[in-house]
Amino acid sequence: MPDHDSPPLLGSTALVRIAGVPCALWTAAGNPRLSERLADHADDADRRAARSRRLAVALGEIVPDPRLADAERHALLALRRRLHSGAAPRPGECGMLTRLPAVPWPLAREAGELLRDARAAAAARSALEREVAGERERVGALAWRLLDESPVLRAFVDTASPGLTADIARILAEGEGWTGKRLRKRSGYLWRAVARAAVKTTPRGWACHIAAVPVADDPAGSNGQPAGVPGPDPVHPPFGPPARLLPPGAAVGALAATAAENVHLLRTRLTAADPWEADPATPFAPAALHMTDPDGRLRCYGVDPADPTRTRQVAVRRTPVLDTVLGLLAAGPRTLPDLERAVAGPAGASALHRFLGHLVRLGVLQPCAAPRRHTGSWVPARDLRRPGTLPHPARTGRTDDWFVDSYRTLDATVPRAAADRVRHALAVAARLDRLRRDDLAAAPGHGAGARAAAEAVGEEPRPLGALLADLLDAEGTPPTALTTLYRYPGWHPAHDPASGYARLLAHLDRHRDDTTVDIGDTLLDSLGAPPAADSLPPWPLDCLLRPLPGPAGPVAVLETASAAHILDARFAEALHTLHGGHRSTGAYRAFLAAVERRSGTRFVELLLPPSGERAANAVRRPVTTRWWTGDPNHAAYCPPDGPPQQYLPLDRITLRRTPGAGFVAEADGVRLLPVHHATRVPLPPYDLLAGLLLRAGHPAASTALRLDGYAAAYPGTPETVRTPRLTVGGDLVIAPATWRIPRERFRPARDGDFTRARALAALARAEQLPRCVLLRPSTGGKPLPVDLTSPTALTLVERLCATVPGDDLLFEEMLPGPDRLTLRDAAHHGAAVAGQLLLTLAPTRDPDELAALAAAALTQGVPGPRTPCATATGTVTTP
Repeated sequence: MPDHDSPPLLGSTALVRIAGVPCALWTAAGNPRLSERLADHADDADRRAARSRRLAVALGEIVPDPRLADAERHALLALRRRLHSGAAPRPGECGMLTRLPAVPWPLAREAGELLRDARAAAAARSALEREVAGERERVGALAWRLLDESPVLRAFVDTASPGLTADIARILAEGEGWTGKRLRKRSGYLWRAVARAAVKTTPRGWACHIAAVPVADDPAGSNGQPAGVPGPDPVHPPFGPPARLLPPGAAVGALAATAAENVHLLRTRLTAADPWEADPATPFAPAALHMTDPDGRLRCYGVDPADPTRTRQVAVRRTPVLDTVLGLLAAGPRTLPDLERAVAGPAGASALHRFLGHLVRLGVLQPCAAPRRHTGSWVPARDLRRPGTLPHPARTGRTDDWFVDSYRTLDATVPRAAADRVRHALAVAARLDRLRRDDLAAAPGHGAGARAAAEAVGEEPRPLGALLADLLDAEGTPPTALTTLYRYPGWHPAHDPASGYARLLAHLDRHRDDTTVDIGDTLLDSLGAPPAADSLPPWPLDCLLRPLPGPAGPVAVLETASAAHILDARFAEALHTLHGGHRSTGAYRAFLAAVERRSGTRFVELLLPPSGERAANAVRRPVTTRWWTGDPNHAAYCPPDGPPQQYLPLDRITLRRTPGAGFVAEADGVRLLPVHHATRVPLPPYDLLAGLLLRAGHPAASTALRLDGYAAAYPGTPETVRTPRLTVGGDLVIAPATWRIPRERFRPARDGDFTRARALAALARAEQLPRCVLLRPSTGGKPLPVDLTSPTALTLVERLCATVPGDDLLFEEMLPGPDRLTLRDAAHHGAAVAGQLLLTLAPTRDPDELAALAAAALTQGVPGPRTPCATATGTVTTP
């Protein structure tokens, strides 16, 4: 880790997401040799059918021969029809051809050869059918064996589907094989779990682990020179191997786990219980979202204890007692006994007791108990090979009420030279994206949603609660543009044929048959793209990358680039605990504070309840701002030992729009810049609140860049569309090669395993698909890892076609492939594991320099003086 005595710099630490199990465990289900034989069998059948049709044409020329009797002519015509269909002749028909003097002997010999080839193909088919059926049994038994061999995989399956392994063991004990209906279904689930843990590196419990690595100058010299000797060009050195993001063979070491109580289940459990039977020290606060509606009622929104997947609305009449309680809670959460003493005293305790309990059960008040957290110690990698050694840090209570995150040590450093290569290429990608967005502005109806959203907010400042009440009471639903928080708009067909984007698509279309097409600054200059110096926003961006091993070519695949410290927010507390500090959080906090000083604004963190039980882990985050709003239950989101924050009630916030349709949020005469460091879209109506507030944030804080899915630029074609791999600046892959294939080319399940497997093998050969791909129902759809040589591929294709509507399937090359992975996991005897890098980049690493750029961008387009809010109440400061 970097020196903790030096000032924190943005991007000085990167996070590596590491797959929980080796990729070889997943590819073990494949059988490339069988796939090749199936493709050969299909090719032989095609060639034999073509020979039959050629023979049919030749026999058709003999039909008019006068030497043929009528019966012979009819038999020859029947044979000709069969041959035209691609079938081989029967033995009797071959004998007939040898007896007819009108048939030349070469044609009779050709018919005999076709018959022999058809018989050999039938025998080969029988053998292949037995082998395909045996594959089902093999892969089922293999998945079951892998659970015993990999404690990490076993822990992931047991956590994701409790009781599954016991269920499988019971069915096996009953004598059923893996080709039976019950175990076949469970085998499919096991292999999806293996794929999730081996290929997809989105953090989830034991399936993916997190490691923190420094970003620093390469000690050995990034340009092949001794350390301290600068090279002539740190981005593209003219000699020596180019700097890679992660060194080949980087060793993954010890593991530590943290556990956090599921705040959604905790909140639901406490809300449903009798509040007077809880710990007397439990504080209570108003609902996460409450407002006074036009009828003067207090309207509250909270999770329904009877159905935690939905939000319920409660409206109660405001009374003097209720107003007194809310006034006391405006100064901070209070315990129920405190409220009882402050409002009624001993004389009226009984009535108030019932009243406060009623408010809790309705959802007007909420318990503010902080979720419990546990951090385990580091366990050496070699000890992780034995069953029962995973360090689960929450051994008390129900373990399914806890979220587990896994952390690893990694012997690696990201060279700054490699980070600079990514930064340069990212600027090129941003220029390309500006071309796309400029063309999109010419689309019919573009901006209608933004205009509708702006119409909902007037130019005069209005209290946020009143605005929300009006929008929620309005007929129909609020404008979609108000509730859409996270979007990664990508490629689309050109709308303006004269735009630079249209000319870019034309250029790429001319190179469609190439393997790789690079887009550089020279090409973008010719297309009229904005200058490179203005391409990156004045904001730190988190780049999600898949490092490539080299030694030459691009350094990584770019998945997304988005505002910093959203994707890694939930890990900050554990990284601080395990490593004695997390400098990236400190640098980001310093950056936000510097923007505030330079612009006279105030960043406000928006806290909103999780959207469900499975998404509750995503609300956790470190303290990065001095203020927060939304849910007053601060303890449910932030660690207890973070810097102090002050609570800004929603009723102190006003919202207005500028003539340019931008939103401005204010409180007490200060402009607010709301931020929301969480990855999940909130439940209604919290999504409406977030949609309103976040549009008043810093414009650069909503940056979203994603340029895969290039096939979306060519929609509506009935045939297979292949798009080449796209790179920018020679250093980043922005769009892997893809194949969009009509679903009608895949055989339905009723055709049986052999027919479907042979058709898939033939398709993969014909279209030159790589063995391992990411399968999507459409561009932007959720990717599924697929090994096209495995029988599990048939189930995945069938399942996707049955559950997701559409006309095509999108096959994307897997980069890097299973044979080109960089990391090696000592817990699996040094086997290769997939990795993903989260790298923070900005035009400058110094928080103060970047703050000057961000503050300058903020002053544009905000006319007029700041308007003070009419309401001013107290604030709550966290300890």
